[in-house]
Amino acid sequence: MTAKYLSELRHQGAVAEIAKVKFPYPGPEGLDFDTIVNVPKPKMAVGAEGGKDLYPDIVVVRRPGQWLQVMADIEMPDTVTDETAVNEWLPKSTVGEFYVYVPAGMVPEAKKLIKKHNIPVKGIRTWRFRPVWGLDVAEA
Repeated sequence: MTAKYLSELRHQGAVAEIAKVKFPYPGPEGLDFDTIVNVPKPKMAVGAEGGKDLYPDIVVVRRPGQWLQVMADIEMPDTVTDETAVNEWLPKSTVGEFYVYVPAGMVPEAKKLIKKHNIPVKGIRTWRFRPVWGLDVAEA
């Protein structure tokens, strides 16, 4: 297995777990909400930028219909970059409420990128896997 493949698997696991823990819809607290996970296969675009559909890792919509409520991208250590900020975060942040999840310890870098590129995010959250306790998510 290559490092890229293992990183993709880790990303898929993080996205699935964050969706389950932070956006558990539909559920008792949000019967009219639905969570769509666009990883590993894109299912719901939230718009388009420059002819390219925008697929956040997690999308929450209100039903009936598909009223966008919130969206999130979950980043890996190698994706908290200028390129990701400009090509992914900025276009998605103009569509609606947008969260960026970064690995624990990478908040300063994410904040620098957000400020540098004037990206209006709803919030930055950190994530990490802890062997015994599982996923740990915190507000930055």
